[in-house]
Amino acid sequence: MEFTIRNAQPADAELLHQLGRMTYSAHFKHMWVSEAEMDEFIDKEYGLAELNSSLVAPNERWLIAETDKPIGFAKVTWNTPVPDSGMTGALLNKLYLNPQETGKNYGRRMFESIIHEAREKQEGYLWLEVMGANARARKFYEAFGMQHIKDIPFITASQQSIVQILGMVI
Repeated sequence: MEFTIRNAQPADAELLHQLGRMTYSAHFKHMWVSEAEMDEFIDKEYGLAELNSSLVAPNERWLIAETDKPIGFAKVTWNTPVPDSGMTGALLNKLYLNPQETGKNYGRRMFESIIHEAREKQEGYLWLEVMGANARARKFYEAFGMQHIKDIPFITASQQSIVQILGMVI
C-alpha cells in the first residue's frame, strides 16, 4: 500500500480535528484520571480555532500521513527554545498514528522526514516532550539517538504526571 506524507493546508483543519481527537484518545485515554479533563485538553489542542491559527503560522508545520486514507499526522514548531537549556531547535509537538496503523514503519518514515526537513532548515537540534508513562514512544525516539534532557510536571485538577523532554543534535 502506498504511503505518503503531505503538508497540511488550512482546508485540513477539520481532518486534523477529527484525527487528533481519535488518535489522542485511543493512545492516552488510559493515562487520564478524568475523562472530562482529557476532553478539555483535546478540545484545546485540536479545536478548530487553534488548528486554523496553527495551520497558517509561519513557524509551524503540520504533516498528514496517508495510505488510501488519512492515518496520522505530525506537528513541528521551528526554532523553539528547549526549556531551561539555553538551546533552540525544532520541537516535534505531535506525531500520532491511528492505532491500527502502528508497527508498519509509518511513524519511522514520518520522523525521518521531520529530521530531514529540520536539517534542511539548519535547526541543529530536535526535541520533544513525551509522557513518562509512554515507554513505547520513548523507546521509539531513543532508537533514533534522542536522549533524556529533563522531566517536567504535567498537572491537572485531578492528577499529576511526568513529561520527559528528549532531544538530539541533528
